[in-house]
Amino acid sequence: MDDDTIEYHFDDIYSFYAELDDILKRQCNDEEEAKRITSQYIRFLTRYQNGFIKTTKDIAEVAYKMIDSQLCLDFSTVVLQHILNNHALTSGNRTELLISYSLLLYAGKDEPRWMNYILLESIRVKKNRLFRKIIRELKDGFYDCYRTLSISLSLCFELCKIAKVSKEDLDLLDVDLFNHLLHLVEETRGDSDESFNYDVIRLIMVLNEQYMMSGSDVNLVLDVLNKRLGSSDTFSANLLFMLNRSNDTCIQFLILKLIYGIFTRRSLYEYFYTNDLYVLVDIILREMCDLGDTKELQTLRDAYLRVLEPLLENTQLRVRPYKKDEIHRTLQSLVNPGMGKKVNSTTKRIVSRIMDNWWDKICTMKVQGYTYSNSPSLSHISAYSSCSSNEPGTPSEEDVIDTTCKKSKKDIYYSNPITNNSF
Repeated sequence: MDDDTIEYHFDDIYSFYAELDDILKRQCNDEEEAKRITSQYIRFLTRYQNGFIKTTKDIAEVAYKMIDSQLCLDFSTVVLQHILNNHALTSGNRTELLISYSLLLYAGKDEPRWMNYILLESIRVKKNRLFRKIIRELKDGFYDCYRTLSISLSLCFELCKIAKVSKEDLDLLDVDLFNHLLHLVEETRGDSDESFNYDVIRLIMVLNEQYMMSGSDVNLVLDVLNKRLGSSDTFSANLLFMLNRSNDTCIQFLILKLIYGIFTRRSLYEYFYTNDLYVLVDIILREMCDLGDTKELQTLRDAYLRVLEPLLENTQLRVRPYKKDEIHRTLQSLVNPGMGKKVNSTTKRIVSRIMDNWWDKICTMKVQGYTYSNSPSLSHISAYSSCSSNEPGTPSEEDVIDTTCKKSKKDIYYSNPITNNSF
């Protein structure tokens, strides 16, 4: 008997979840039965989710029930392909899409190779069908609640995070879409649950990255930010908040690339308030001291340096310097770290450029005769370490540690192809 003809009555949420378990435990011997059970699971959730699935946590729980089931273990690609082609790409029912998009999203987050499979299965003739469907739904105002919209934004973010979007797909984006997304950020600034706000920002950031990878001079993210000067304050503040709190290197790279784009476009030099720039300096100083020595973290440190360069040279900090001496000592310490540590050539090159263009020409301070040797002498270590300088007119060791190297993320307060990190 078709489950759609049965009317269920549940005494409590436990009986609801018990029925979900029963569906997933049904005998499955071949691919057709796997597809049938998958559809039964989605239709059941579509019919009864209003009574029992009220939060993001609830959505994740029912998604992981399927992901962790024997059905998905035995027929993972069949299940994912069926969800994508027979539900996510074909349905116009908002409730069904909430379920099918959630299943794809959490499957991909649980196992990255599954998101890669979803991506490959979505592409036909160089066009990502799932990406295009979600973008069209966004542009048409299809979503009637933040819960479904949040899942859609997150799924779109994950698709864009793992691969370059084709020109055909990128051309689907327009100014109205980015204005709508930025309006959502401002509209939800006072919500107690900030997760939706951050979902929107993450999508904007990854789309900026897609423009950077496209090789085109067009970047609608920066174009729209330029038109919204003074009317996207929540977006700019939350960018820095996310950078300050995130431990996800991918998110940090995305934020830094967007900020770099802002600081290197003349019309956006003063996009951030001066106090926000002070906060950004504090974050950069902390991260340059705290980041480890793995290749990924060295690349991330270089990304912070790349942002520091236009921050000091192009923004309000050019005429209103902040922690100038502290920045100088930290830069010195990066190229003369002591203890025989090697310094990569990219770090040396960026620091040299900052010292020449900012410290020498803007601050009109003499560039000291420091060296870029991989094994600096003890005199170099003593004179230039950001945590041990006791030169006249500079803070003591304790002061430098307190203000530069030991700030925790909560102490700074203010009102993948994706990891191809050269920019």
